[in-house]
Amino acid sequence: MRTFYILLFLFAAAPAFSYLDPGTGSLLLYALSGIATSMLFGLRNVWYWLRGKSLFRGGPAVSSRLPDVVFHSEGGKYWQVFEPVIEALTAEGVACAYVTPDAKDPGLSSSIKGLNSLRPGGEMATISFMNAASAALVVSTTPHLDVYMLRRSKGVKRYAHLFHSPTDIVFYEKYAFDWYDALMTVGPFQEQSVRALESCRGTPRKELLPTGNTYFDYMLEETTRLPTRSDGKKIALYAPTWGIRSSVLKYGAGILESLAEAGFQVIFRPHPQFYVSHKELIEDIEKLSGRLGSRIEIDRKRTGIESMARSDLMVTDLSGVLFDYACLFGKPVLLAMADAEPGGQEGEDLAKPYWDVEASHELSFGLVGDDLEGLPALAESAMASTESNADRIRDFRDRNFYNFGHAGKAAADNIVEIIRGSY
Repeated sequence: MRTFYILLFLFAAAPAFSYLDPGTGSLLLYALSGIATSMLFGLRNVWYWLRGKSLFRGGPAVSSRLPDVVFHSEGGKYWQVFEPVIEALTAEGVACAYVTPDAKDPGLSSSIKGLNSLRPGGEMATISFMNAASAALVVSTTPHLDVYMLRRSKGVKRYAHLFHSPTDIVFYEKYAFDWYDALMTVGPFQEQSVRALESCRGTPRKELLPTGNTYFDYMLEETTRLPTRSDGKKIALYAPTWGIRSSVLKYGAGILESLAEAGFQVIFRPHPQFYVSHKELIEDIEKLSGRLGSRIEIDRKRTGIESMARSDLMVTDLSGVLFDYACLFGKPVLLAMADAEPGGQEGEDLAKPYWDVEASHELSFGLVGDDLEGLPALAESAMASTESNADRIRDFRDRNFYNFGHAGKAAADNIVEIIRGSY
């Protein structure tokens, strides 16, 4: 229904045969796309809802028997976001449920006491189950509540969004968080952007709960179990994002090749969506890896923490992994794509400069130039400055992120306050 009202507003506000500027046209197409999506999945939602009622009738996963707090996950890769919160919450005696569509989600086999993990089925079955759930609070990493397929259930009193990346909201698609009741914010930069959009759109003010980035807790714990490196190799991690902000679209395999031929061992770890959206590029890089042998390896593990720990520096784009690497390990970062335009995204309605862009430049040691022959020398220089970089990164982290290393406890405290009605 939110999409319908957006479309209705556009038609009412513009005279017949008037000129549609590109921004309004983008919004109109977005609204039409939302309506089409809703119609397409409407009947399937009904089927999955009925199937879910039949599947879970009398069992422990019946929505009316869910605990007060329900965590809705998009899949196993988000377990590291939820686990620190769930552990802290259950330690306070608050029972909760974890709902996922992923049969391989580690949360399904978790032994945390007080946690009820369940999988209603695949993605559509899980969405339909959540759309009919009953709980005091649903916490989700999924944006676009009440815009796309995830809808507010009449049985749920409050919805809170838990961010899964230490970045601003600039590069999310429009209306990503407009209809949530509360946002568990990573840092003050997110709060400024949210308030600016609320003022621009006239949407209800959300509860902004200072929390931090919860998967930093998880990854810090993981780093204590990693072996210490002592091989003396120069290891560079190349971790590009996907889509129009990906440096691979500009350089192809050039960054990998330049570093490998200069004597670096290079680990290539692209964003998971890269394997879906850029299959031909992956094939080209696999061929290069085969030609250069052990000098290039491709990391396909669930998390990139081992590659981060092994490497001496990272080359990346405007991406959340930049903040992960810098803040968790204090190692130098080279920025391969230095700017991006947020076409069709929240940044269109926000004023520049964007925090993501400014912060990425502040944290990085330098920019990768079009002449990739100079890249190895830049990498060597960055590695020689690791200690001074670490101090600069620590200062940045303390200024920009709430509760570094303790965000799970902060999130749990916020949840307890919500369900007790203190907010």
